[in-house]
Amino acid sequence: MTWKVEFTKASSKQVSSFDTQIQIKIRDAIRDKLSIDPEHHLKPLSGDKSGLYKFRVGDYRLLCVKDGNRLIITVIKIAHRREVYH
Repeated sequence: MTWKVEFTKASSKQVSSFDTQIQIKIRDAIRDKLSIDPEHHLKPLSGDKSGLYKFRVGDYRLLCVKDGNRLIITVIKIAHRREVYH
């Protein structure tokens, strides 16, 4: 069962600002890992980010919301690991 991965307008803009190699790496990770087995690759966050999940792609993190009823993952933020949680 394949999950659909959507991007918010802000996250789409963020990923397009990255170097082409990083964009390809993120796209491939979403296709090969996240859309196929999100239960294994998404890690829940806690504290003020409770309800969100992180997906790791090298030094970058994607903050996501998961809708298990509709099998949709919405990426709300993409940034380097030192900047993503601010």
